[in-house]
Amino acid sequence: MFAEDSIGISIEIMGKQHQFSCSAEQAENLKQAANNLTVMCDDIKQQKGMTSSERALLVASINLSHSLLMANNEIKRYQQGQDTLITILKSAL
Repeated sequence: MFAEDSIGISIEIMGKQHQFSCSAEQAENLKQAANNLTVMCDDIKQQKGMTSSERALLVASINLSHSLLMANNEIKRYQQGQDTLITILKSAL
């Protein structure tokens, strides 16, 4: 982000500090997302008996990508359902 209202924030993910730039409005959400990611990685490491943080991050990223894909597919199904209902209603008028 290169907007004039960008701020630099420091976020800890799995014990390491990372610097990011974002708008002031996004800062709190970014911090919460980083916290959620850390919790998810810690859970993965504990459940799978992993010692590698990098491997846990990879598994977490695949899990998050899959969740996003499933959510997007569900949204598309709802949109198609709404489009079908609109078509039915228009033909009934």
